[in-house]
Amino acid sequence: MDEMLRAIHAIVERLMYAKNMYIALHNRQRDTRRYMYYADENPYPLIDTKEEVPVSELRNSLTMAVIQHGRAAMGPSADLLKAFGLSEDHALGPQSLDWLGVPMIADGVVHGAVIVQSYDQPNRYTEEDRSLLAFVAQHILTAMQRKQARVELELRVDERTHELADTVQQLREQINERQRAEQQLAYSSLHDALTGLPNRAYFYEAMSRARDRYQRNFQQGYAVLYLDLDRFKVVNDSIGHHVGDAMLQEVAHRLEVCVRPPDLVARLGGDEFAILLETTASQESVCHVAQRVIDALSVPMLIAGSELFTSASVGIVIGHMNYQGAEDILRDADVAMYRAKAHGRHRFEMFDERLHQQALLVMTLESDLRRAIQREEFEPYFQPIVRLRDGHVMGYEALLRWQHPERGVLAPDAFLAVAEDNGSIDQIDWLMYEATCGVIARFPDANTYVTINVSPRHFRAADLADRLLQLLVRHALPARRLRIELTEGALLENPEQVLCTLTRLRKAGVAAVLDDFGTGYSSLSYLHRFPLQTLKIDRSFVSALQRGHQGGSTAVVRAVLALANTLGMDVVAEGIETREQCEYLQEMACAFGQGFLFSPARPIGTFAAQA
Repeated sequence: MDEMLRAIHAIVERLMYAKNMYIALHNRQRDTRRYMYYADENPYPLIDTKEEVPVSELRNSLTMAVIQHGRAAMGPSADLLKAFGLSEDHALGPQSLDWLGVPMIADGVVHGAVIVQSYDQPNRYTEEDRSLLAFVAQHILTAMQRKQARVELELRVDERTHELADTVQQLREQINERQRAEQQLAYSSLHDALTGLPNRAYFYEAMSRARDRYQRNFQQGYAVLYLDLDRFKVVNDSIGHHVGDAMLQEVAHRLEVCVRPPDLVARLGGDEFAILLETTASQESVCHVAQRVIDALSVPMLIAGSELFTSASVGIVIGHMNYQGAEDILRDADVAMYRAKAHGRHRFEMFDERLHQQALLVMTLESDLRRAIQREEFEPYFQPIVRLRDGHVMGYEALLRWQHPERGVLAPDAFLAVAEDNGSIDQIDWLMYEATCGVIARFPDANTYVTINVSPRHFRAADLADRLLQLLVRHALPARRLRIELTEGALLENPEQVLCTLTRLRKAGVAAVLDDFGTGYSSLSYLHRFPLQTLKIDRSFVSALQRGHQGGSTAVVRAVLALANTLGMDVVAEGIETREQCEYLQEMACAFGQGFLFSPARPIGTFAAQA
């Protein structure tokens, strides 16, 4: 046993500072402790490795404290004595500058402890040393228990030495496994889990390196292709996400085939991919790669037994000196890609100065929108809704206008798309609703109502009805003076939520108007189901009316009027521009209308002046 422990000591010394090491055993039955191994450069003269000492005589022993508490202790011995509440003046053994002791535990029972200590200032123990010593202590205890159970004390030292060597090898393998796990974690942080492609972070780093190389040497040009799949969401939502995932994996494979090292393909998220061409010979070669990508993705994919079709829109940026960061490069590639979508999809567009100027205009418009919200530059314009037989104004539709300080009055088509993209449209809508309610009381006729347009995204909020009703309370308006206009798309997107909202508003006295009827799904089922008061015939049908023609728009208008009459609903014809259209609608028993024939949309002040 002595030889085995000396051999163990020698192995531990190769792994950590363990010049001073001893092993203590605790006999629970006799409540005694003895040192089965002791090696110290400052030996304590009273130590006897064969003697069993009653625990009652070891009140100031750090070793006994570790055994009794069953947990490791590390640090200067003076500090540890205080931590365990022991007397420093009567401590057993020489004081050390650093001390490390770990218990030997099996099945929840502490059988002893292994201790190393240092008297030198440079030699300090670490958490890694503590883990290693705990590991060794556990195997020392295991070796002792096996020896006691199966063999005599004469077991060969060589056998025990090899056992510990195997244990140390296992420890090294565990360390190596941890290092492999860390490497895998680092890899995962830079790669997409689904496709295995580099992710956005990896791609940004690669773009930054390509840009830096180009700035050092203009001959090392680079280009970025940014693409997403056309109508991928339709596939993903209709067939299932597992099929969508398989499609993305196939797309990743096809994109990798389209390039050669050192070019890089990355998945940025969702169905968005990017390609970095690190060695570009010419703009023509970049366009050739883009076309190769489009052609590769046009080939049908056989996934889960189904033949699926997709295509790609690609935006291209050629690197140049003006780019300061990877974000700028990808932003311009994104602009070019959306231009490709706008021109019909399944194509590529090169980012150029024209697109750059358009991007600058969008950025300027976004800044103007933020300022406009702060300054409340949005205001409602009102278009009368009239009774066709006598021109009497029944109500008004509130239409959004922006009083731009430099460009004058702007209609929504000049800024709505940008506002929707940057998320500011919700704020603009509620500013509009607030302003509308603030001026309704100023209309000449107190019996008129005003309709406000509420987009489908507002119906996603469960508190829409509460907010609108609170708006009426703030402005002391009767509920009958406010109506909301919504489209068929809002009814279909979240029917249960919309039904709950409309029912709540209807009970409070706020009527609902269905806008652009006839241009969408136009199902009779939702006309029965939802509490709608009015249908609006879309202006496209009104403008196409021709007296004497029974089909086409005339047939649609007649059908809508008959349907509304059956359901007890009002009908408003939009976009009436000529007297002939007005008279023809009256002949078909359409009671109400609006359009330029009666009045364009105007601010509230003009109506007050007219009154």
